[in-house]
Amino acid sequence: MKKAGINLIEVKERNRALLLQSICTAGTITRSELSESLQLSPMTVTNITSELLQKHIIEEVPPLDPVKTPGRTPMLLRIGNVSPVILGVYISRTCLHGVVCGMSMQLLVRKRRPLTAGDNEQSLVQKMREMITQLAGSTDRPILALGVSTVGIINAENTGIAYVTDFFGIRSLDLQKALQPFVPFPIFVGNDMKASGLSELYFGAGKDVDSFLYVGLTGGLGAAVVSNHELLDACGELGHTSIDDEGLQCACGSRGCLELYASTPTILRQIQRECGVTLENMAQAATFALTDMTAYTIFYNAMRHLAYGLNNYLNLINVSTIILGHDAALLPGEFVSLLEQWLSRINVSVHQRQMRPAFVKARFGEDSPVYGSICVVLQQLFQGELFDRLFDL
Repeated sequence: MKKAGINLIEVKERNRALLLQSICTAGTITRSELSESLQLSPMTVTNITSELLQKHIIEEVPPLDPVKTPGRTPMLLRIGNVSPVILGVYISRTCLHGVVCGMSMQLLVRKRRPLTAGDNEQSLVQKMREMITQLAGSTDRPILALGVSTVGIINAENTGIAYVTDFFGIRSLDLQKALQPFVPFPIFVGNDMKASGLSELYFGAGKDVDSFLYVGLTGGLGAAVVSNHELLDACGELGHTSIDDEGLQCACGSRGCLELYASTPTILRQIQRECGVTLENMAQAATFALTDMTAYTIFYNAMRHLAYGLNNYLNLINVSTIILGHDAALLPGEFVSLLEQWLSRINVSVHQRQMRPAFVKARFGEDSPVYGSICVVLQQLFQGELFDRLFDL
């Protein structure tokens, strides 16, 4: 099949998007560095940066420690202090997290609102509307868009949740339809694992690697795959891969799903049942396990089950790095080493790569899905969308 060509307008838009992405993710960068890294002519870089400077999207600043060389000292480019901001909301199974960030991920405002057992679809949407109103009212800078990262499988239109289990009686919810009448800016929705993968791809531990698997341990288990610096359109429901077809019954209808053996709620319930200790979160559980043999054994078994689940993934995809995020970022190094040891024994894909995948913690830790909500919008911008709105603000 013949591929469609690219006209000059598309080339310009693509170059502009790539250049803005480089400035956003670098923090500060010179024109010559942009020209070299993007393989663009100095004239092309100058033309695009001049346009962005004129719109106050980026700004020039002198280097902190200028090197004394002949000629003019090169100025640094960065996202401007008056440029548009992005609102982000992360919907977890227990809480709404809201942030306001600049386009280089500078955190400006953060809010949190718990979800309770009595919540339903109507109350969830109402709490989101109120949080978005508070976030929008907390900044006097123009708002580019709202990004939402959420639990559950996202629909084909990327407007909301197509399917989710054990979530306040909600099975599906079109978030864009529910929120857009009350929001005067675009809304983009993404799965929390994929959004987290984007945050680590653009700004975190995956920025300098070709491929990685993001693994999030939370109320369930999820994953996101990045190959050749691109997020793949994979379902990512690692928690609903079965490791025992005669195992426990899962809410999804299958048996022996991984999240029944290695999710945060499972670990907390087992510690409460076997140790008589009620812990609130993974951070407390991990700390307790290092001082209590029974709790340590619970984690030991959970890591063993997780290793088998990861092995299924890694035998199908070729990645060099595994990034542990959500609650997995809170695992002590001792438990991460257990994962590495088991995988090194059972994984066969290592013979193709002739090296083991490296395990690293997410740069944003358990907050990866929070910052990921911002990256849901940045992904659109870096693909060449939203520029008309960006320039009109």
